Amino acid sequence: MSTTALNLKTRIATVLLDPDAKTFTEGLLDELVYSALVELGRLVPAQYTEDLDVVANQLSYQLGLALLDDGSVDIEPMRVEVWDPTTTPESFIFAVNPAATEYGNSDAGWSMWNGLLYMPTRVVRGLQGYESTYIIRVWGYAPYAKPVSDDDVLPVSQDVEQAIIKFARVEGLELLLSNRDLFTQWQTRSGNSDLSPAGLMNQLSMARADWRQYSRSIQRLRASV
Repeated sequence: MSTTALNLKTRIATVLLDPDAKTFTEGLLDELVYSALVELGRLVPAQYTEDLDVVANQLSYQLGLALLDDGSVDIEPMRVEVWDPTTTPESFIFAVNPAATEYGNSDAGWSMWNGLLYMPTRVVRGLQGYESTYIIRVWGYAPYAKPVSDDDVLPVSQDVEQAIIKFARVEGLELLLSNRDLFTQWQTRSGNSDLSPAGLMNQLSMARADWRQYSRSIQRLRASV
């Protein structure tokens, strides 16, 4: 499943009773979408896989370059394997154990630090001569990419899409309550003159309860694959 950034912003404006987006401007809606994606990236991260070309005598590899040019994303590796993609079908060679499950020093298995995947020395030495044949395949989780334009497609499930709307609703209602000028503008332009700050507080309370229940139901436990 997938949706566009524009569709998300339209739905968020609707649940905030501002369907014409007169109060919640494009900039505010962009921020609400981004805040929701950051939160959902923590609770229900996107599944992620990346193939790394083997480089002779290289111990560390930058992850996330496929998502951002500088790789500045918080990739959570769960499994690291060596494959031979030159065969049909591709051949699994071996799995590299994480350092946390191995006895000895940190070089006993793969580890992740500051965006870099560190391979154990014994594996790097064992891959010498296979640079043009083998690849390092990483499986794990990654945050959701921030949309740049309204036409950007976000590959999220229906559950995650609904969660984005629910979280953004809470954030939007909190903005209305914390910013008197914004609330006054929203109350007038959106035809919500009959809704008092006390009534808005009640809506926020219900939205928070709805979000807490929904977020618990969709939370994904990290698991090695």
